Amino acid sequence: MADNVVWLVLQKLRIPLLVLITSYSIAILGMVLIPGVDDQGNVYHLSFFDAFYFVSYMASTIGFGEGPYDFTYGQKLWVSFCIYLTVVGWFYGIGALISVLTDARLKHELMHSRFKKSVKQIQGDFFIILGYNYVNSEIIKKLHDAQIELVLIDKNEEKINHFLLESMSKDVPVMVGDALLTDTLLDAGIKMPNCKGVVSLFHDEEKNLRISVLVRFLNPTLRVIAKSTINDITMSIMDTDISEILNPFEIFAKRLEFGLVSPHLLLLENWIYGNSDLASHTHFLPKNGKYIVCGYGRFGKALLPVFQRHNIAYVFIDEKRLATQTMIENETFIRANPDDKDVLCSVGIKEADAIISGTKNDITNISIMITAKKLNPNIYTIARENQIDEVSIFEEAQMDWVFIIEKIMVNKTALFLSKPFKHHFLTLILKENEILAKSLAKLLRTTINNNPKLKYLAITNEQSYAIYHELLAGGTVNLEMLRRNLSNWKEINKVVPLLLNREGEDLLLPKDMPLRIGDEILFACDDYAKEEIAFIASNIYDLHYVMTGEEKQIGILKKLFGSKK
Repeated sequence: MADNVVWLVLQKLRIPLLVLITSYSIAILGMVLIPGVDDQGNVYHLSFFDAFYFVSYMASTIGFGEGPYDFTYGQKLWVSFCIYLTVVGWFYGIGALISVLTDARLKHELMHSRFKKSVKQIQGDFFIILGYNYVNSEIIKKLHDAQIELVLIDKNEEKINHFLLESMSKDVPVMVGDALLTDTLLDAGIKMPNCKGVVSLFHDEEKNLRISVLVRFLNPTLRVIAKSTINDITMSIMDTDISEILNPFEIFAKRLEFGLVSPHLLLLENWIYGNSDLASHTHFLPKNGKYIVCGYGRFGKALLPVFQRHNIAYVFIDEKRLATQTMIENETFIRANPDDKDVLCSVGIKEADAIISGTKNDITNISIMITAKKLNPNIYTIARENQIDEVSIFEEAQMDWVFIIEKIMVNKTALFLSKPFKHHFLTLILKENEILAKSLAKLLRTTINNNPKLKYLAITNEQSYAIYHELLAGGTVNLEMLRRNLSNWKEINKVVPLLLNREGEDLLLPKDMPLRIGDEILFACDDYAKEEIAFIASNIYDLHYVMTGEEKQIGILKKLFGSKK
């Protein structure tokens, strides 16, 4: 890469350098050949060194004077000619140099060289982010806050320049390049052992498929987070066996199903993502009424199985001819403008229990909601927001539930990459029923508070020094000891163990049990208990206190003040 930069500079400057060399050579040769007169009146000729020395400061207009003797009129005439000759050469050379320094190709090569050097210097685990947009910018912020190393690639130079204005950009190697090319991915470090994954959330889902295939052949040990809402592309991406599919429509459809049959699971999910606390209004959706869905396409196709599984009456309204013949015959699909008052009345808006506005146009979705509220003030309103920029308008519309496509992708991806154990817990809890979810939500509220914090702990030498060495020495440390208060070991902090993973086996809501080396634990707790768990796990004196109720004595003090027999 350094050779490319040197070659580009020499290629651009070869003519200006030749002009300068030629003008200097002519000036020096003339000064040597034109005779002068010394202080005795004898004829002399400048040596090549004297001529070079004079021309050097003459051409740069420093002007030290004539030497070694005053010039004759012939020499002065030649000097006058050479001044203009060399100045023109310098102007041409400086102009060419400025042109080289502002050359887009050279800037790209220099940036590319710095990028490769920065990537090679990454010591910890890192992820490659492809493309810079709102979703990826939010993902980068969350991962950066979690102190996870990142590499960013985007084909658009303006987007990269915009990212470079961010305060976190100094910690993220960036490059203008086509992520669909193998060489670009190789330069981004895709084969480095500490590269752990690739994020590909392009709007053009064919690109996400191509990335999944390329990564599959370049480094099959990596995970690819790929967006896909088209069934054929989804199946092809899944065939690579390395990709985590991100379909925001399927995610919302699942949340809608939770709202129908298990709203407390939805409450727990929003708490884990940080969207709301456990005291927030739970989405208890109407179960027996009629749902009107404005917009079909991929969004509607994701909702259809949910309605069918739970025997929900529904009708879709869309201007495009998208539905199956069966839906048209059963009058569950109406080909019309959903933002038309008469159309809404014809499908029973006044008797419907809920309306979902899921078109691609945010203003249309808001307009539909306003019309629906006027026709049926008691109807439950759910709106799709495509762009986060319109959030203030949606808030003013006071809808019952607004789901933001971009926010869904940010939350899912950031949690999966930055907090994999927390994501694993969420995956497990979402498979449970409403009874467990309601009980857990109540337990967390009463034991801790409305917004508990999550604390991850692994029984390793790095994270749990005290417990690790106690177990290594043959001692016993119970899970319950991590809940004890360091001010009074008989008191229990506000802590609820949520998940314990031991050798690949998950224990949801574990009871008190002896810990083992390698255990991974997720706690819900308040800020005070979160700090104390860390102290107990890592400090041998704090661990000794919660185990015995006695202060552990240090070295010489133990010998001096230890118990006497």
